[in-house]
Order: sequence, then C-alpha cells, then structure tokens
Amino acid sequence: MGWRLSKPFGIAAVCVSLLTATQVFAAAVDRPFFRAGSVVIIWGADNFFEENWDAPVASDFYLLDNISSGSEGADIVAGDVYTVNFPFDPIHSGDAGWPFQISGQTFGGAYTSNPSFQVLDENDSYSAFGLDNNTNIDLLGNNARFSWFFVASNSAFDIYAEVSNLVATGDFSTLDFDNITYRLIVRAPASGSIGQNAQDPSQGGLGIVKGQAAGDTLGDFTAGPVKVFDGGRKTARTAGTIAQQSAGFASIYTLQGASINGNNYDLSMGVGNLSADVSYTVYVP
Repeated sequence: MGWRLSKPFGIAAVCVSLLTATQVFAAAVDRPFFRAGSVVIIWGADNFFEENWDAPVASDFYLLDNISSGSEGADIVAGDVYTVNFPFDPIHSGDAGWPFQISGQTFGGAYTSNPSFQVLDENDSYSAFGLDNNTNIDLLGNNARFSWFFVASNSAFDIYAEVSNLVATGDFSTLDFDNITYRLIVRAPASGSIGQNAQDPSQGGLGIVKGQAAGDTLGDFTAGPVKVFDGGRKTARTAGTIAQQSAGFASIYTLQGASINGNNYDLSMGVGNLSADVSYTVYVP
C-alpha cells in the first residue's frame, strides 16, 4: 500500500513543476521593432554669394509615407534650398552679372574668373583682344548657364517644377518665359567628392521626363507644377554620408533670342535683365 500511495504523489510533483515552467515562459514577451520611413533630403546652399554665403546645407527634408501617389511630399523643414554653381557658389537673381565670352578675336580676350564661377564681379578680368569682322561677344557662352541641387534618399521619388517671378527690363522687356530654354540632367556620382556611394535614381522609372526636348522652355511650366523627373529607386547605394549618397541634378538655361554666329546674345540685343524663379518640389511616385 505504501508503494501505491507514493506513486501518485510523485506524478503530482512533476505536473506542478511543468505548470510552473510554462507560466514563466508565457510571461516573457520580447518584440524588437525597427522602422525607417521614406526620406528625401535636398541640399545646396542657404545664402547668396553677395551676402557672405554659407554652403552647402541641407534645407529641405521630405517624408513620403502615408501620402498618395502623385501628391507633394511632406516638407518638415521650413525654408528653401538655393541651387549652387561649383565650388558651391549660391545662385541669386543674377544681379552680380554673368561673364561675357569673346569669340572670333584675332588675339587675346582670355577671361580670368577669380574666385567665383559664372559670376562677373570686380575680381574678374579679361586680357586685351584684337577685333575683326568675325569677333563677337556672347553673354552666356556655348556652355550656357547651369546650376546644381543635390538629393539623397532611401526611397524612390519624383520631382516637379514650376516657374514664377518673371523680370524683364530694358531692351529685354518684350521677352518672357519662352525666351529661356530649359534642360535637366541627373548624375550619380554627382561630381568630385559627391556621390561616391550613390546610384542613378532614374533606373526603374522614366528618369528625366521634361527638359530633354530641344523646344523645352520655362514657358512650359507657367500653368503649375510639371513633372520633370520620374524616379524608380533610392539614391543611396551603400553606407556613407549624405553627400556621398547624393545624386546631382543640373538645370541648364540659355537665352533664346536673336542669334548671330550661333551665339545666344549679341550686342544688337541691347541692355536688359531677364530672370525667373524655378521651384523644384519632391512628390510621391
């Protein structure tokens, strides 16, 4: 009888032990969770060359989560970024002037830019040059005007553009947005120390969709935002800094008016200013 009584007690002890172990395991809940939202950073400069600029700087920070396709991203940083010319000269209204290119001269006419690029000021100079019937002066040069802004992202994005604030003065007062031609280029790596860890964000999308045709002008953007870039993937390729993971976007503009010897400007066009603001905004693809 004693042997029979001891067996049930042994079984009960084992059951209690198993129950206790099960309760301890069920009370331990471990749930690590990581989430990265869609981020697009646009950077360039935060002040103008004429105003003791500071550059470069990240000025626009877009979140693309929970926003429908084809809508503008949520810009969570106030203020705008200004485009730059290398070496990071911020672009203003162009009031400082742009260099003249002398072509067809019999000798001389070399332009020295010191230190700014595509900005004509008192630090710049020209050497003496000789004239004949083929000598001409081109305001913008064969390379035209261009400027850069840079984008770093962990997801695909689109870019839209619109124009505003046309200023036409003097002999240029009859010109308008249609007299400024437009071209857009995307590059990764962007240039020099920028973009070593980036990839072309065009792949998987349509890439540049406005700014490739010969007839594109700023007049095409007067009705409102127009898509200029259709992205298919992030800019960041491997680990690195924002600059290293950035793709560069170059906007190229030329003055479309009277043309002599293929140049964009001739002295016969007179004196005046023609300028406009081009605003770029990130959209959800």
